[in-house]
Amino acid sequence: MVIIHVFTAYALLLWHMLWPIAFGLALSSYIRSRVPSETIIRQIGNNSFHSALIAALFGMVSSICNYATAGMGHTLRLKGASWPNTLVFMIASTNIGVTMMVTVYGFLGSTLLGLLAGTAISLMIAAFLLALLFRLPMSEVHQEQASKQKGNTSCWQDACGYFHDDLNMTRRDILVGLLMASTVSIVVPSAWWQALFWQSAEPGLMVWLWNAIVGVVIAVLTFGCSLGNVALAAVLWWHGVSPGGVMAFMLSSLLTFPMLGMYRKYYGLQTTIKLVSVLVLGVLVACLLMDMLMNQLAVDVIRHNVLVQQSGTVRSLVTLGLNLLFGGLGVKMYLQGRQKEDGCSMGSM
Repeated sequence: MVIIHVFTAYALLLWHMLWPIAFGLALSSYIRSRVPSETIIRQIGNNSFHSALIAALFGMVSSICNYATAGMGHTLRLKGASWPNTLVFMIASTNIGVTMMVTVYGFLGSTLLGLLAGTAISLMIAAFLLALLFRLPMSEVHQEQASKQKGNTSCWQDACGYFHDDLNMTRRDILVGLLMASTVSIVVPSAWWQALFWQSAEPGLMVWLWNAIVGVVIAVLTFGCSLGNVALAAVLWWHGVSPGGVMAFMLSSLLTFPMLGMYRKYYGLQTTIKLVSVLVLGVLVACLLMDMLMNQLAVDVIRHNVLVQQSGTVRSLVTLGLNLLFGGLGVKMYLQGRQKEDGCSMGSM
């Protein structure tokens, strides 16, 4: 009987997240096909507000896959980007990228989207300043010839290729994240979450700090990507976990064990320790600020659970239409992206 309930919850989560993921990936892919990345890279070598803003905007339209983000961050470092700007790019890419924002809004609504955007911006500012404070090493610029892979392909073909690659990189994490979230939502009672996350009638600094730390630990142990973590973050939200605890979980996808292994491979142990310290401290500071701000403003949030909420005929028809529209677009882009990849493989042979 439990298996049936888990499968039903899994199907509902997948159904509600289908169109936001497809639309977000399609929009991100198209924007990236229009953005001159090499020009942007040349502008983020110095630590200024202008360069940090460019790094953030570049991250928002780039891939949301954690591993791709880590690889791109390494590429930025080799091409001369500063550490503060590289961290701003990585945080923006995984937390407020186009796909992530569309998914959070379509699945959880404007409240969670606003919390995520505000906390992520605070994290980017904190990471930028902490990177300067920790004196992360200067970049070692490697002069590399720019890639000419685009050739005479159109923006649409390039967008389909990005869509295909992004979906291949993220689909396993998304499906596993949905399965984990649906299982947890059915199996784990609310009392467990209340015991794990500190619930208090009079919240304070220690309560908020503990919840943020627990959120980071859960993210590290679940090994999920940022997009795959949305479903489990929704479960935490529906069970009454404090906003800072939920945000800490969502913002810590760059701290999983596979990511730590990549950092060590790219930068060495000493730099990795400094990098992780900057990210952890940045997450805690950003989440504490969010909890303090919401407490001072006495913000009362409504936590809708899509697994138990009665959607109604109109809402169901809207979801059906959006899934058919953007799901169909996603299938078309994926198939065309695969054809492009197969063509490139044959050409290289």
